[in-house]
Amino acid sequence: MDATRLGGRLPLLDPAGLSEAQRSVYDRLVNTMVRWADRSGFQSMAENGRLIGPFNPVLLSPGITPAFLDLQDAEQAHTSLDERVRQVVILSVGAVWRSEYELYAHAAVALKAGLPEATVQALASGRVPDELSEPEKLSARFARALSTGHRVDAALYQAAEAAFGPRGLVDLVTLAGIYHIVCGLLNAFEIPAPTREVPATQPGAKQAKLTTVALFPVKSFLENLAVRSDNSVLVTSMNTKELFYVPPSSGTAPVEPVLLHRFDQPTTGLVEIEPDLFLVSSSNLYTSHESYLHRLDLREWQLGTPAPLETVFRFPDTARGLNGSCLLAPGTVLVADCFAGLIWRLDVQPDGRDMQARVWLAHESMDYFPGKLKPEQPGVNGVRYAARTHHLYYTATAKKLLMRVPVEPTTLKPAGAPELVVTGRMGDDFCIDEDSGVIYLATHRQNTIDRISMDPRDNSGFPQSVVGDPFSEALIGPCSGAWGRGAGEYGKVAYFISDGGTASPAPGGPLPAKLHRVEF
Repeated sequence: MDATRLGGRLPLLDPAGLSEAQRSVYDRLVNTMVRWADRSGFQSMAENGRLIGPFNPVLLSPGITPAFLDLQDAEQAHTSLDERVRQVVILSVGAVWRSEYELYAHAAVALKAGLPEATVQALASGRVPDELSEPEKLSARFARALSTGHRVDAALYQAAEAAFGPRGLVDLVTLAGIYHIVCGLLNAFEIPAPTREVPATQPGAKQAKLTTVALFPVKSFLENLAVRSDNSVLVTSMNTKELFYVPPSSGTAPVEPVLLHRFDQPTTGLVEIEPDLFLVSSSNLYTSHESYLHRLDLREWQLGTPAPLETVFRFPDTARGLNGSCLLAPGTVLVADCFAGLIWRLDVQPDGRDMQARVWLAHESMDYFPGKLKPEQPGVNGVRYAARTHHLYYTATAKKLLMRVPVEPTTLKPAGAPELVVTGRMGDDFCIDEDSGVIYLATHRQNTIDRISMDPRDNSGFPQSVVGDPFSEALIGPCSGAWGRGAGEYGKVAYFISDGGTASPAPGGPLPAKLHRVEF
């Protein structure tokens, strides 16, 4: 790699131009970290004597850096963790951050510590390989749980405490914290590894074909969709409180959306509970939080006539903001509550008028960050059920998580704790291809559709974008997707909506919102 790019967003500081305080830090790094890097087998200095990796930015803060180096020295000298466990923790943190240089450097260190190459690669991709010892597996899970959800559940804590003791867990958390700082420096300044360019996405991703099916007014925040059996599409527009019908498209020219209904609250989720019988969610998400379900019966509806729609259910006052929804089984619907940090279960009677609601699952991964992200970003967002493997998948947008939880197929209750599938993407809704074992995820702020394995063990440290990388104004603000209903379309042809940059516009301002046909 060109040495001028090794600093990422920062120039590599010339040793000859350092201040006295910076020179003191530089000399300490050369006599400690650089020598350790050389022994371990990774590069920390360019040929001209300029430091690379995290060692370059820390020169800019010579008043703080010596204390941070003292902390690192104390951790190495006094930790109760063995070296293999230390490297498992460091690689687990690096995988969460997807920090190129950190993974490059500590892959070399981990090999020196005796971890097999395949095990190192698995840890760097975010997996917990079977080849690890039980304490090593626990250390990886503990570090990942703390780094992704910022909490450790009781079962994992008890198992880790039994393996390492209270002091060992303090040492583990301290080590993870040190490398959160390291990865933060590396990612903030986009510092690459010296061996290759940092890929924006996983190489080899086959790009999907994108066709515009329908255009919506500028600043329409399209939220969700449902594809009918004839490939006509229902679309909710959250901010305009509207429900649209899009006729089947047979050609290349966009078709005209038809307004079916305007609600009193922002409209969010759509779920088909029986053929052509739908439940539509609405919520006063940002104000009073009243939340409702509306019954939409299109079984005998004709275009040009009023849509048969009635309000059939008001959620308990504890509801805060309904979002995505899905059918778990006939008569059982799950609805994400993005500001209460939970998923509701609704037991719906035939014909969709009578129902009962209860909390299906609440978990810390579903929470959001009140007041910290503008505009307010939702917690749990999209929900989809994989019936063959009995897992409920959900996104948590604010925390950049895609999670899954096992489902007991008889009682339809959660059958275990939620598990991380992938992190680092601001996922909204998605569709699942169980034939191929993959998920197609709409990343609302990253403007991509990502291909992700349903099995967390098969996901790499980098996203595999099939639309939107490189960035294109054809897809701005993708929100949700659903499979086409035509013969042979499952797993091959989907419909995705995008808001045109309503929340995060392109440099020239928001563009029309769209319904897209996507051929994978």
